[in-house]
Amino acid sequence: MTTPQASPAPAKSGNAAQAPVLAPFRAGTQPTYKPSGFSQVNALTTTSIELPDYQIGPTNLLRSIDVEVTGVGVNTTSNVTFNPDMPLGALSTVNFQDSGGNSIVGSFDSYTIAMIMKWGGYASELHGDPRNSSVYSAVTGTGLTAGSFNEVFRIPVEFVARTGAGSLVNQTTQSPLVLSLTLTTTALMFSVAPATSCTVTVKVDLLGYWKGANSAANPAPKAAGTTQYWNRSSIQSLNGASDFYAPQVGIGNPIRMFLWLNYLTNGVRSTLAFPSPLTVNYKGNLLFNMSTNQWQNQLARWYGALGPIMDTGPGLDTGVFPFPFNTDFDQSPGAELMLSYLNTEVGDAIEFIGSWNASCTLFHVVNYLGVNGVLQPGLV
Repeated sequence: MTTPQASPAPAKSGNAAQAPVLAPFRAGTQPTYKPSGFSQVNALTTTSIELPDYQIGPTNLLRSIDVEVTGVGVNTTSNVTFNPDMPLGALSTVNFQDSGGNSIVGSFDSYTIAMIMKWGGYASELHGDPRNSSVYSAVTGTGLTAGSFNEVFRIPVEFVARTGAGSLVNQTTQSPLVLSLTLTTTALMFSVAPATSCTVTVKVDLLGYWKGANSAANPAPKAAGTTQYWNRSSIQSLNGASDFYAPQVGIGNPIRMFLWLNYLTNGVRSTLAFPSPLTVNYKGNLLFNMSTNQWQNQLARWYGALGPIMDTGPGLDTGVFPFPFNTDFDQSPGAELMLSYLNTEVGDAIEFIGSWNASCTLFHVVNYLGVNGVLQPGLV
């Protein structure tokens, strides 16, 4: 006869081995900053100049890309002046792409990049504006160096510096990320050009995170594999009362920010021609209805003390209207726990209702997240 086997003894409480709780990613690494070696020198001409594509060199994890643009004007007689948007618009094309050629940030001009830096919540109290940098300059007038300028643009990859969220794995040259840049023309840069020439140097620096050896810290950032996108589309020939739906850029993903730039048909930005009020409905629900005065007052609350419309670092910008969804931590854009994004589904409708006071083109710039798996909110 077979003897029955005894039931296994119950496991004693506390005997099971538990995996150690790892410290946050940022506790086990340090940010890095290095020149890429990419440097291009060209004189502005009557036609735009496509620079060679730059395949981003390995940085372990890529945080952002700095693009330094330096123009040297040589002048003897002209009273040099820059056109609106210049010299911030020195690059007519900025396109940061994945290895398949899909735009991550772009494709648009460097003035749009400057507004993303200023309003995107990547630095406190508008310190991200390139015109607030100590190295920024734009020389006008009749001097020998009139037409010279210097500016640094930062193409954002990481969207929460506190956790490293959004930084991209960048360890190989086999499937490289790519940066494409195009220089603008003399006519677009200057309303009155330097008498002799303007030569522009473009350099690229890379910001990343080292591959730390701290086994007590998480080796991957928060929301690893999530990619931040900034893409732009346009709605043209707006004039008078208008009721239309926004392009489906980014819809189906968590949206971190909308940024709208309003231009007259002559290419000059305009606040006066922008609807006051503008109504934006999302899936049939009122998202907001604000006059331009109310909007500008709200910008001061979101971003801190602002001057009037000055088109300089500390002031408001003509025809530029950001609307952030990344204010859930302390009500300032960029202080985010990833709780308050506008979570959209494919096909969701975003409706604009307003009256444009002149013929305009509205650039609809969307900051959204391509999420890997489920986006887990939180501090770490």
